[in-house]
Amino acid sequence: MPDSQVDEIKQRLNIAEVIGEYIKLTPAGTNFKARCPFHNEKTPSFMVSTDKQIWHCFGCDKGGDIFTFVQEIEGVDFPEALGILAKKAGVKLVARNPLVASQKTKLLEIIKWAAAYYYKTLLDSPRADKARAYLKSRGVSEEMIDDFKLGYALMDWENLNNFLKKKGYAEEDIFLAGLTIKKERGVGFYDRFRGRLLFPIANVHGEIIGFSGRLIEQEEGKEMAKYINTPNTLVYNKSQVLFGLDKAKTAIKENKLAILVEGNMDVLSSYQAGVKNVVGSSGTALTAEQVGLLKRYSPNFAFCFDTDAAGQQATLRGLEEVFKQGVNIKIIELPFGKDPDECIKKDKDLWVKAAQEAKSVMEYYFSLAEKKFDFTQLEDKKEAAKLLLSLISKLTDSIEQTHYLQKLSGLIRVEENILRDSLNKIIRQKKYSSEGGTEGAKPFAPKNKEKNLMLSEMILGLGLKFSQELPHIINSLKAEAVHDSLHSLYKRLIIYYNQKHELNLEEFRSEAREADPDFGQKIDYLLLLAEKELAEEPDEKWLENERKEMVKSLNKEHITGQIKELSLKIKESEKMQDKASLVQLYQEFSQLTEELKNLRS
Repeated sequence: MPDSQVDEIKQRLNIAEVIGEYIKLTPAGTNFKARCPFHNEKTPSFMVSTDKQIWHCFGCDKGGDIFTFVQEIEGVDFPEALGILAKKAGVKLVARNPLVASQKTKLLEIIKWAAAYYYKTLLDSPRADKARAYLKSRGVSEEMIDDFKLGYALMDWENLNNFLKKKGYAEEDIFLAGLTIKKERGVGFYDRFRGRLLFPIANVHGEIIGFSGRLIEQEEGKEMAKYINTPNTLVYNKSQVLFGLDKAKTAIKENKLAILVEGNMDVLSSYQAGVKNVVGSSGTALTAEQVGLLKRYSPNFAFCFDTDAAGQQATLRGLEEVFKQGVNIKIIELPFGKDPDECIKKDKDLWVKAAQEAKSVMEYYFSLAEKKFDFTQLEDKKEAAKLLLSLISKLTDSIEQTHYLQKLSGLIRVEENILRDSLNKIIRQKKYSSEGGTEGAKPFAPKNKEKNLMLSEMILGLGLKFSQELPHIINSLKAEAVHDSLHSLYKRLIIYYNQKHELNLEEFRSEAREADPDFGQKIDYLLLLAEKELAEEPDEKWLENERKEMVKSLNKEHITGQIKELSLKIKESEKMQDKASLVQLYQEFSQLTEELKNLRS
């Protein structure tokens, strides 16, 4: 791919606008800040610079340009990120040789052809009558069939495989796309989906990556599963996708709410009823990846899984990961039917109203407990406490926890301190579980940064951002005191400033980059760090004091390190009884300890 096209995409797109499609950005001086989408944090440490067209998280130390951001958040390689951003920028990419196209691109092409084949079969084949009749009985309109590109796989063994081979695709690649299964006997492959209504599963960009197949025709003499899905492939991972999100994401943003339902038909029915901010979990517990994906569009979720026992369990399993990621959760209580589809068939307005009147998750489960349990019975009290304490333990706000503990105490008539002991036990068990150990025990890399590196980054960032402080830094901070990773850059900055007696940032950046391409990125990073810590224009006196303290701390760190090294040398010389060296070492030691004493005073 020519660099000119990469540069053209960067010029056409504003990095803040691109990133803002995924996470909420708030202004921070000339930059933007946000909570990092790549790790859990309470205080925003994710910064975006529109001037430099870069981003960096000072919590997990990830950073880069628009391409690296899309690669990271979408989990794609560079060619795919390039395609996504080229589409946003309206840049037509130079055609690539299909022989060298990435394997992912090839699989997506195969799946796209398969979806078109299944769609045409559903619409036109006389043998798809049962599927069309089924959709009609479920009230699915022709518009929904077209919008979601529903399809049908005939009860044949190699129809799709033969169709795709005629298009020029190898059997092995069709298999890798998850569309066929290897024959147990002999060689070759047969179609995975047979006699099934097919729901195409798309990624957030609308590219079809797999299918969910609902049984319509039973194979004679064989018991078949009601639903089967595409297996995990290079382009499809069931733990990283939600059915209908590509169509729902705009409505989720507009309504500031994502509604999660269990089945594909629930999504279609809701969408057809006008409630379009809805996605399907396919009846499985939500994964961390799915929650993170959905959080890009709204931090507010509303669950509406089936009202049977399995559906209730699915809801509870789904809540586990959602609580962890600090999402606001509500529950939609159906006034009729076991699922949204049944409710909508009765009266779509009932579903619309239920979605609007979703209850907070805790209020819902307290209400459910009151209906389900008899609080005059000891066993019911214990079961209610078990359910509700488990949910209260997931709450991160102590005031909220106390509120619901008091409510539970009044409900089952058990003293709050007894319930508090039980709650703490649950929390301890989770914290020290054999599976996860202590949650969050491993801090992020930047928190493990040595003090010398952190101080070096801050003082250089301050000097680059506020050049009036640079001569004072140069006069008081030796190059040797700066961390090894920034030592060369600082020396180049000293030489530049001593020659020019001023700092032209763009000129210095250009000259430094010519000497070492990495210097350009380092300068951008240091500036962004300074802008993060000093979002507003600081007072001159405050800035001077800040510079003095940082230089002082960095010099102390450096001298302390020298003293430790010198102490080891002295011990070694004492062992060797090298008196000449000891005299010299003691003099150096005395000098350094005096310098350190002066810095501490």
